[in-house]
Amino acid sequence: MNEDYNCPCRDVDPDNFVSNEQVIRLLETKDDYKFIQEDYLRLYNCVHCGACGTHYERFLLKQKFLKDGNKIEGLSEQIEVLKKHSTPFKLNKSRIKPIDGINVKSKTLLYFGCFTTVKTPKYGEDIAKYLLSKNVDFNVLEKEICCGYPILCTGEVSTYDLLIDRNKKLFIEMGFEKIITVCPSCYMVFKKHYQELGIKIEYFTEYLKPRISQNKGDLIIQHACPLKYIEFPGIEGELKQIYEDSGYNVLPILHNCCGGGVGHQLRVDISELISTNRMKEFKETEDNKSKNASNTSYITTYCPDAYWILNFFGKKQKSKHKLVGMCELLSE
Repeated sequence: MNEDYNCPCRDVDPDNFVSNEQVIRLLETKDDYKFIQEDYLRLYNCVHCGACGTHYERFLLKQKFLKDGNKIEGLSEQIEVLKKHSTPFKLNKSRIKPIDGINVKSKTLLYFGCFTTVKTPKYGEDIAKYLLSKNVDFNVLEKEICCGYPILCTGEVSTYDLLIDRNKKLFIEMGFEKIITVCPSCYMVFKKHYQELGIKIEYFTEYLKPRISQNKGDLIIQHACPLKYIEFPGIEGELKQIYEDSGYNVLPILHNCCGGGVGHQLRVDISELISTNRMKEFKETEDNKSKNASNTSYITTYCPDAYWILNFFGKKQKSKHKLVGMCELLSE
């Protein structure tokens, strides 16, 4: 089993890290032991960035942790909120402002996702406006049903399945033929469960085009780990080309996880350590790698969780990079 991968969790919490070899052995012998409560630290050490190649197997170990009678603080309350409101956020109130030009009869759905609608609404608004500027026809939902990925990451499968069924009924009722997502988690879940309904699943980055009028500035792109490692292995090079063709100087910084995604849903201590380390790397790039000190220095991402991390932890690290959405950087 390959252990040669860049794992942010191993870097910040080596004492609780479970290697790929250990993951496979634990699954092969799962009937021979029971997890105890103390195993929480090592089983939930993972932020599921996908770098190791065993992200799915690690889900299975979390499921066993719960089946063996162990507890996660606040999980029961989270399950009740999801069952009642179909979202991790009790009010299920989107903060995305109404966007003119949306076709309410369209069979294409632009799906924002829970985190985007509540935590990073500007990120979602910019994407919607960009798609409209490119004459992409789509509809949106007044109230979305959670894709289910956040609860899946705890190991709780029955609530995940409930949300999948609710979305299936909704998508069939609405007659959607295509769904464009703006969140990596939503993309992975929808691709797994709704393609069988004949619904085409796309990610918004597939619609990005170079600017006609050139812009200038140094640019760092924080890549979305699950898409880079699992779904779109070539996305790093493709996006680099789009932004260089638009006039930006894309800085060559080694990819590392930002600590977002499921990281700040479970072991927050792990997430914050990873986020702090990543922002320090950006600050070093800011200080050392810019070709022209007078250039505006931008930072961007195509993940709503990463967008929030870059904003929150960037301020804590006093970063000088200007956080701008990917679509805003390409808008004429």
